[in-house]
Amino acid sequence: METIENYQKVYQMLEDEESKFTWLNRLNYLISNDVQFMQNIVDRYLPEIVAQVRKTLEDLLFRMSPDRNFVLFGAGNIGTAILHFVKNDKRFQGFCSNTKKKQISGYCGYPVICPEELTSNRNLNVIVSTIDPESIEEILQILQDRNFPQNQIFMLGDNFGLDSGQYFGPAFITYEDKEVFVDAGSYDLLTAVHLRDHCKKVNKVYAFEPDPQNYKNCIHNKDKYLFPESQILPYGTWSEKNSLRFNAGNSTKCSVSDDGLDHINVTTIDETVDENDRVTFIKMDVEGAELESLKGAKQIICRDKPKLAICIYHKPEDMTEIPLYIKSLVPEYKIYVRHHSIAR
Repeated sequence: METIENYQKVYQMLEDEESKFTWLNRLNYLISNDVQFMQNIVDRYLPEIVAQVRKTLEDLLFRMSPDRNFVLFGAGNIGTAILHFVKNDKRFQGFCSNTKKKQISGYCGYPVICPEELTSNRNLNVIVSTIDPESIEEILQILQDRNFPQNQIFMLGDNFGLDSGQYFGPAFITYEDKEVFVDAGSYDLLTAVHLRDHCKKVNKVYAFEPDPQNYKNCIHNKDKYLFPESQILPYGTWSEKNSLRFNAGNSTKCSVSDDGLDHINVTTIDETVDENDRVTFIKMDVEGAELESLKGAKQIICRDKPKLAICIYHKPEDMTEIPLYIKSLVPEYKIYVRHHSIAR
């Protein structure tokens, strides 16, 4: 009963129709695992991205031999999204994946072959159906190691199916003359770089990035884009200072995990930010550590009331716990929910 009441509370605090439609469809997807609920959001609110995806895939399919069938290598969120555009092509045969369970049970109603079967017959074209750099590298390495023909491998391209304005685009966001930006999960620092296009001046950036290779990429881009205002911090964000197990790997999916093979140091935003800096914007995309990171920014949120761009899709409970926690800190916050990808 408490869960139902929390659903009702969050729904009632959402500010506009798009937020309510998006939140309800994501909730229905979590309950049913029916991808049509995700497709409802994409079709209704991301028509430009859908058009770009359709054009990309039409061009890609046109370049393929009309006599050679193809599979999607990658049976995940992007593969599911692509399926909507390729399932009616007579050449489409299903998926390829390393996951044994999917090889046995199939995926989205289609067969799933193993990489060994794909590379042994060499009669199929392959669309690499992921945009995660680490996964792409793994797939390409598998194909290369088995001497799979290069001219039968097709890639989706950079930023496939993503809304480039996901943190800064919505019309309800207003900017101050001098922004102090906290970027939790900086990845490559480019989010902070893009903030420059939306405000008069980025006064300071606290960029948290615990993955060692991603941290190096941030340092590189700080120099490349002449961004001395950014302070690159090799820590994860959390509710306290600690050392936690972590899955590293130069990827957008690096995360805190009890099964992680690495360790990282984590800290709180409250303890890191200079007390003389008034924070104007906090962005968090930290693969499920958002709620703990918000707890570690409680003082700043209550004091400065910054704009918050917080991911709520990593854990099912985040859809209720994060909005409720934010409202408990600052009741006057207005809550909006947006979706920015053909997947997830």
